[in-house]
Amino acid sequence: MSTIDLRLGDCLEILPTLTAGSVDAVVTDPPYNIGFDGYESYSDNLSDADYIAMIGKLADFPCIAISQYPEEMMRLIVPALGAPQHVGAWCYNSQLPRRFRLINYYGCSPNYQRIKQPYKNLSDRRIQWRMENGSNGTGLYEWWDDIQLVKNVSTEKTEHPCPLPEDLVERILSLITDPGWTILDPFMGSGTTGVACAKLGRNFIGIEKDPAYFAIAQRRIAQAQAQLHLPLDI
Repeated sequence: MSTIDLRLGDCLEILPTLTAGSVDAVVTDPPYNIGFDGYESYSDNLSDADYIAMIGKLADFPCIAISQYPEEMMRLIVPALGAPQHVGAWCYNSQLPRRFRLINYYGCSPNYQRIKQPYKNLSDRRIQWRMENGSNGTGLYEWWDDIQLVKNVSTEKTEHPCPLPEDLVERILSLITDPGWTILDPFMGSGTTGVACAKLGRNFIGIEKDPAYFAIAQRRIAQAQAQLHLPLDI
């Protein structure tokens, strides 16, 4: 049974109040700090030093998966958290000039064998032998192009301007966490990480400073919990 703990406020104020050892992994998609003007109540134009200091507050957690645009990942996330243990890429179709994001992993590495994809070269004798012996596919690659952005016509679309797809967060969780783990998202936004945790049997702590986005996250996670007949503790 998953537990959900949602907190309205600034993560810089709330993170120090978390009990030591209460979080098994952080899975998050922080503001991009590229001057994006679509957020309701917070600036996406911090100084580099302030942004790096903010992300650096996550450094003590045991396992982190964090997504960002490539340039900002190297310019802002790496100075905050150091060199990652592993890097993956999420590629998608878009009319915008940036068509992929990096996912950096700290303190953990994704186990791509947890998710199988179909073999591509079915005429290869080695592949045929594997299939004859019960193998149903090969491990996932470290780059993904099968999950697209949340479009305006998507059922996942909310008032939040840039949500991650649920499938993407579910995949990340499946690769680096186990059922019963407690996952933290200090930049919760519309609550996609919480929805994915509810579906996959992970506990969730979500922090969001914008009241409108917090309300969206409450609603979405409550709906996910209701579908699974699980309690919502807020």
